[in-house]
Amino acid sequence: MTDAQRFHAASQDALIRLELWSGAAPTARRFESAYGARLPGPGQALWAQSLRVIWREPNAWMIRAPLDGQGDLMAHLADVSGPEGAVTDISGAAVRCSLEGRDWRILLTHGGVFDAEAPGFGPGCTAGTVIEHIAVRFDVIADDQVDAYVAPSFAHDLFAYWTDVAGDLHVRG
Repeated sequence: MTDAQRFHAASQDALIRLELWSGAAPTARRFESAYGARLPGPGQALWAQSLRVIWREPNAWMIRAPLDGQGDLMAHLADVSGPEGAVTDISGAAVRCSLEGRDWRILLTHGGVFDAEAPGFGPGCTAGTVIEHIAVRFDVIADDQVDAYVAPSFAHDLFAYWTDVAGDLHVRG
């Protein structure tokens, strides 16, 4: 399997930041009512309809959504957050790439400062780390897939690093 098949740029989606300043409980109830899922807690991510909701920090989430309908989604999220928060388009702040196959955990043990092989780090978990001086946020989608979010200006360098590591380790897809 080629390196390009192991990790690749994922489709471009909208990325939206939902941040709450106060009133987290009422806003969380409105979100659950609107999208059928609770806002995830620390180190967690989940699907809420077509949205991937990723916990970023206390009272802040990154929401990945299809590009079509982004304006309507932002308006709806602004209604959900009400005066207790803000909704910001951060689509230009990160690109998403997917690492797929059986060995993505091995690849992440090189250069990162977290335990990618921990049994509890499975689907629905998130982590942030620095790899080769590059801030990366991970979202485990499935046992054989993790999505990585990185600033667009560093994506090429991160891909090059992973290509080198994968080749040295003979990592399988």
